[in-house]
Amino acid sequence: MLNPKQIMTDLRKLGVKKDDIIVVHSSYNSLRGEDQIEGGPEAVIEALKETVSEGTLIIPTFTYKNVDIDNRVFDVLNTPVCIGILPETMRLSKDVVRSVHPTHSLAAWGKDADSFTKNHYKDHSPVGVNSPLSEAYRRGGKIVMLGAPFARNTSLHGVEEMVLPEYLFNYNYDYKMILENKETITMNVLRHDFNGFEQRYDRILDILEEGTDYQVGQVLNGRSCVMNAPAVWDKALIKYREDMLYFTDPRPRT
Repeated sequence: MLNPKQIMTDLRKLGVKKDDIIVVHSSYNSLRGEDQIEGGPEAVIEALKETVSEGTLIIPTFTYKNVDIDNRVFDVLNTPVCIGILPETMRLSKDVVRSVHPTHSLAAWGKDADSFTKNHYKDHSPVGVNSPLSEAYRRGGKIVMLGAPFARNTSLHGVEEMVLPEYLFNYNYDYKMILENKETITMNVLRHDFNGFEQRYDRILDILEEGTDYQVGQVLNGRSCVMNAPAVWDKALIKYREDMLYFTDPRPRT
């Protein structure tokens, strides 16, 4: 049985401090491996909160699979997450604030949870300037791949939106958004395309400096990485401008 409190110890070794802003992409199955985690997913979320007890914890609560062109309704309190058990557990966790976005909402807890999430409804794209991911970049946060595949680094979408590669978007759609107070608004948002391209955001490590920009190590049983968000965004932008397709591989179109 794995002790979830070990998560804090392991993340401290990778440079996470108690007053940090962290954006966490996660894989619960990778963290536990062949073992069980005492207290389950809820204990993992509590351990992450304790790790940044004086900072801010941000976890994606994406819904792009269940809020789509055939179901264009997002309820900030009730629409479930489509990307795993830890994000869904975070969504339901105490004192969490969820940003308002039909496909790429994020949940935040801690010191600045409200300010990170309050303006996301203004964006016309998945990771626009009002996304908590963009705000984490501006405030010098860290990106934590907690047992998650390193290619799942959604912050790179925000950099892509600065250069607009050919594969990024297809069409925009109107969505009905149900707010916490039951008021409804309409958001018009672009959807990702990526038809003919495979995301390879793991290549960011090839242009970052190990030890300064990122560290890799084990958290429980999961291979994990902690990256400085400003380094990720700034160095990726330079690379995108050199080679728009650097962070992709071709794949057959569907």
